Amino acid sequence: MADEIDPKDWDSSEHTESSIEIIPNSKIGKYEVANLPVTATPMSGPSKPSQAMAFGSILLGGLCGGLIGFAFTDLQCSGSCTGASGISALIGAIVGAGGVGVVSILALRAMNEWKSKSEPETDIGNDHQQSSIDD
Repeated sequence: MADEIDPKDWDSSEHTESSIEIIPNSKIGKYEVANLPVTATPMSGPSKPSQAMAFGSILLGGLCGGLIGFAFTDLQCSGSCTGASGISALIGAIVGAGGVGVVSILALRAMNEWKSKSEPETDIGNDHQQSSIDD
C-alpha cells in the first residue's frame, strides 16, 4: 500500500522499546480503521467463570425472592388470590434479583481491583534507584 505509515517520519523521542507502536494523531486521521496496527490491550474485566457465577446467583436470588413474595401473599390471603400472589411473586423476584445483582457487581469490581493490585508492577525507574542505593 502506498499510504502506509513510514517509521522515518516519527519523532525519535516518541519511539520506545515496547511492543506497542506509537503513531502520531496527525498520521492516524488519514487511514481507515482496518489499516491501523493492532495493539494488545490487557483485559480489565472479571473472568468468564466469575461472571457466570454472578449471573447464576442473580437468577437464584430472583427465584428465591419470587418464592418468598408468593408465599407471603398466599399465607395471608384466604380463598383464591392467584392474581395478588403472582404480583407479589413478581415484585419479590425483581427485588431479590436487583439486590443480588448489586452485591454481585460490587464483588466483581472488588475482585478485579484485587487482581490488578496483586500483579507485580514492572517499573524500570525503581530498579535504577535501588541499584544506586545499594552501591
